[in-house]
Amino acid sequence: MSRYALLKSPLWIAGIVIALATIVAFVNLGFWQLRRLEERRTINATIEARSTADPVELVEAIATFGADPEALAYRRVLVEGVYDQLEEVLVVATTLNGRPGHDVLTPLRSDSVNIAVDRGWVPIDTEGPPVVDAAPPTGSVEVVGMLLEGQTHRSLGTPGADGSYEQIGRIDLGVLAGQWGSDLLPVYLLVESEDPPSGDLPLRRPPPEPSEGRHLGYAIQWFTFAAIVAIGFPALVIRGQAAPSL
Repeated sequence: MSRYALLKSPLWIAGIVIALATIVAFVNLGFWQLRRLEERRTINATIEARSTADPVELVEAIATFGADPEALAYRRVLVEGVYDQLEEVLVVATTLNGRPGHDVLTPLRSDSVNIAVDRGWVPIDTEGPPVVDAAPPTGSVEVVGMLLEGQTHRSLGTPGADGSYEQIGRIDLGVLAGQWGSDLLPVYLLVESEDPPSGDLPLRRPPPEPSEGRHLGYAIQWFTFAAIVAIGFPALVIRGQAAPSL
């Protein structure tokens, strides 16, 4: 009988099929992670180009690129308006430099603009909203900052009896439009500077930094797993055939 005749048994055939399917799956997962890495690098190039450009008037940016959040994200803009502190909302459970706290989210309004503004971070024991210790400038203010898309992760939290939020788990612009007005822009502004400036609080949150994430590391892991199966299964076959029959 052939030395490898045992491989024709249903058990070994099933094992071979499973091993081949596993190798194919692991290799595909590795290439998927490489594609994700390429997508991330493309996004990073977009962030770099947009975030290093000089700020333009918000209305000019909208006129040029439209109101699509993806087209506006990461662009630096200048907008003039009046903060409506009474409508302020706290974005809870955020951190800055490892410290727990909240972000202060305030609508900025003018005749032509209604936009949510992330004015920065306050310590976790801060009372509000409105946050008295982090009051915005009164009257007309000129704000420079970066436009960002709304957030979809994390839970929203619990609304009040009237359905509105004083504290919210994420910057969900669709939800906030329900209490700040349907004309609320589908992007929010992360403050870089104000004229006139705020006081010591809130602390400015740095803009998001481009990152490649862990896609390359994950790709290497999947390819490694595929190699282990590709090498290990034949070794198991050889060992099985070399084992003495009882």
